[in-house]
Amino acid sequence: MAIELVLGLVLVITMIPTFPEAGPDQAALMPLWVSLLISMILACLWIAVTLVGAMRRQGSWVRGSAVTIHVLMFAAALGVFQGILGTPAVGALLLGLAVVGFASAILIGKPAEAAPQISEAG
Repeated sequence: MAIELVLGLVLVITMIPTFPEAGPDQAALMPLWVSLLISMILACLWIAVTLVGAMRRQGSWVRGSAVTIHVLMFAAALGVFQGILGTPAVGALLLGLAVVGFASAILIGKPAEAAPQISEAG
């Protein structure tokens, strides 16, 4: 989760200078750019909250949140591979992080507690 948070923050910071310049396409690009920036900021906040919860070992909501984040990253990677946005290298990075993060969220968790044994008094 820390890797995703750092990469997300880097993406937000490097996205700010790409603000659409004045021109014929500015009116069309402005809402897209603003919505993408807001989405990235919200995603970084979501990942940060999940990371803090994971560091505090706060239970199943962290696991569910991490699984959801990585399923959405997988969907984003598929979108990149279809040529909607980004390059194949970005898609491969997203796909790798999504698979590793999803597997970690599923496999790493609290061990199952043994069922209580009922003794028969007789």
